[in-house]
Amino acid sequence: MKQRISQDYHNVLKTTDIILDFMLNLLLSYVCYHIISFVFAWTPIDPFRMWMIISVFCLVTSMLYNYHNVYLPMRTQTPMFFVSHLFLVNVEVFVVPAILIILLTKGRVSDFYFSWLLLANVLSFLTLASKKITMLTILHYMRVRQKSMKRILLVTDSQEMADEYMDEIFDNPQFGYEVIGYVGNLNVIGLEHLGTTGDLDRVIKEEHPDEVIIALDTVRKKLITRYIGVCNNNCVKVMVVPAICGYFKSPRQISMMGNLPLLDIRSTPLDNVLNRFLKRTLDIVGSLILIIVTSPLMLFTAIGVKISSPGPILFRQTRVGRQNREFTMYKFRSMRVNDTQQTGWSTEQDPRKTRFGAFIRKFALDELPQFFNVLKGDMSLVGPRPEVPFYVEKFKKEIPLYMLKHTLRPGITGQAQIKGLRGDTSIQARIEEDINYIENWTFWHDIRILLLTPFRAVNRHEKYAKREAREAQKQNAGFGVSRKSDETENDDGEA
Repeated sequence: MKQRISQDYHNVLKTTDIILDFMLNLLLSYVCYHIISFVFAWTPIDPFRMWMIISVFCLVTSMLYNYHNVYLPMRTQTPMFFVSHLFLVNVEVFVVPAILIILLTKGRVSDFYFSWLLLANVLSFLTLASKKITMLTILHYMRVRQKSMKRILLVTDSQEMADEYMDEIFDNPQFGYEVIGYVGNLNVIGLEHLGTTGDLDRVIKEEHPDEVIIALDTVRKKLITRYIGVCNNNCVKVMVVPAICGYFKSPRQISMMGNLPLLDIRSTPLDNVLNRFLKRTLDIVGSLILIIVTSPLMLFTAIGVKISSPGPILFRQTRVGRQNREFTMYKFRSMRVNDTQQTGWSTEQDPRKTRFGAFIRKFALDELPQFFNVLKGDMSLVGPRPEVPFYVEKFKKEIPLYMLKHTLRPGITGQAQIKGLRGDTSIQARIEEDINYIENWTFWHDIRILLLTPFRAVNRHEKYAKREAREAQKQNAGFGVSRKSDETENDDGEA
């Protein structure tokens, strides 16, 4: 008989993790107390009372770790997930006590406690983040080498649903899942057939799987209820792959309407008020800083545009933003003034570009006025690039899920742009990256995109333009979409 992994494995690991974190925080906090006492050559509190304060402090910290999902199963989570949540907790346990210290103490007492709090939080974050990354690395190493595997029994009558599940298993060996076979009434290629659905109880008793996964493309309440009942009777964890799994690209929310659970397939991280506040704060602070820093460049560009050709310095164009609302987007003009500015496209080697216009577009200097769009609230620093109304109407009929990009503010830069999806590249591929960004948004991913953007902002050399255009036309042919400009740098529409 095959040995079944204990159902308490995660609970043991989680308990060990919690205790270890608590002990490390306790030790680090007490060590920091002695370090600060040595530096100040003085302490406002005796060691025993400080030990009591530290114990309460570490207990609250452990509770916040648990609240912020630091102790979720490590099988399917990334190191960045845990590191970001640890950082969030450390910020919380620093800011609130720091405010209390400022309000309730003063002088050397305030300096002592504040220094201790800062040092303790910095050391705690660095130590626990290193510990978590080490644990994940060891566990992933073991699972990739077929150690500590979780045995899975699949219940399915759908080749497509089975393939969807197995693709994730093969693409992520670090998860440590081993599919022992399937139970179903129809033939599924690539998996061992262990019996029909009527044999589910017998198969569970013989094979002792750690989890049962139900993956059916047609949901029948009575059948699903029966299968779940069989699993429950055998004390086996059961999970269901939704028949609409194609719409799922990130964790979703379950809401309740009375006693009826509802699955929100359009839930995104930015539905959260705090996340929206963080993103908007980054936009306001970031755009103000960037306007100040780039003001000499803006002045240089404005003078160059005015000298290079007659016409206005700024190019104004109607774009479609959040919730399908239109707004006016600003750029430095890079082409000669003409009559069809709202719907025309520009190409890499467009003869209408001025020499100075080609220069500023090469280095993305024409985009600088959009910082004012961000400050105004029409745009964000990071997000899907905005489109003109004419092409929104065209693309939403041709590209699946195209309009999802309008669920948040458009951005100056975005995930698609830093991945090189610019110039004459596939619109479909850009939309897929935009949706992936929306559904998996994090504050730190926005920071990462902003840091990478300066290194990706320069247009590729003109000699590559024709080759890229040929490749892009082949990609776009399958979607009936042909585009002659870059959404980030080359979509002035100044035809």
